[in-house]
Amino acid sequence: MTSSGSDAHALALVDQERLGAYLSDVVVLDGPPVVEVLSGGRSNITYLVRSGAHEYVVRRRPLGTVAAGAHDMAREHRVLAALQGRGLPIPKVHGYCQDEGLVGAPFYVMDRVRGRVLHRRSDAEDLAPASAAALSRSTVEVLDRLHRIDVEAAGLAGLGRPEGFVARRIGRWLDQWRHSAHRDHPLVESLGARLAVAVPESTDATLVHGDYRLGNLLVDADPGSGGVPAVAAILDWEMSTLGDPLTDLAHLMVYWDRTRGRLTHESQTIAEHPGFLPSTTLAEAYAASSGRDISGLDFYLAFEHWRAAIIKEGIYTRSLEVAGAGAETDSDTAQLGRSVAVHLEEARDILEG
Repeated sequence: MTSSGSDAHALALVDQERLGAYLSDVVVLDGPPVVEVLSGGRSNITYLVRSGAHEYVVRRRPLGTVAAGAHDMAREHRVLAALQGRGLPIPKVHGYCQDEGLVGAPFYVMDRVRGRVLHRRSDAEDLAPASAAALSRSTVEVLDRLHRIDVEAAGLAGLGRPEGFVARRIGRWLDQWRHSAHRDHPLVESLGARLAVAVPESTDATLVHGDYRLGNLLVDADPGSGGVPAVAAILDWEMSTLGDPLTDLAHLMVYWDRTRGRLTHESQTIAEHPGFLPSTTLAEAYAASSGRDISGLDFYLAFEHWRAAIIKEGIYTRSLEVAGAGAETDSDTAQLGRSVAVHLEEARDILEG
């Protein structure tokens, strides 16, 4: 199934009348809403809903088989609702609906935030070097603010168990790997064993996003009136929990640039545009602003590459499932499949020093 085919499938799942009735109870509408697919395919499906001057976003899990606990829209809504008015750039949320009959899965509703998502270098081609540098600094500053959230005050103290966070995550990702369809990648098991015995002792726990990277940020790259380019909204909170903040920093770095020359994601080409700061500079800025010791960052980089390999293998196999038997694999899906081995090679090389 092509991307446009996936979008058509996602749109066909919408019961326009029932969705409109639900929305009329939680947001302001000026007439019957018009629904279109804003983004979808391999990740969570995002619908854009227009009604007069009002625009809203509806998010649900992706098509195909989803691993237990993954793409949790209830969790995402809970976190966003708790973080309203707490100094982070996030959308306003309006409601969560468990009824799968409206869009084919449980979903939540939020305001649409205007901004740009930088997925690849071509998305940043019009940015002046000074703007690229400002966005780099804003990305780090917002991450530091995220890690300063008072989880007790926000009502999120029960969101996760920070004790033994990384060690538990290694076990859970290995368990997911073993119980999900996948190709033969022996490095997953061997690297998982090596990571499990090398977990740094951590005395620090914060709210963590779980997937903090440029592709999950809306940026105001053209603020006008002398404003400074900055992060406009943090999206995709489904993997947020309480844990080690250095996992967020390492995740950002993994998707920021290709430090060893290997390309695992096209987002790594963005930092090659003039003005963007290298990931090592981002890490130094984060350490300075947060006061955290990042001397053990290599472990976290290896862990995040390893985790990315498991996640991408799941997305890859689900993409093949949605496309159907005998369907031709598109170039993006093929590249996704190839990147799994590259992430594992990166993790291996980092651990071997």
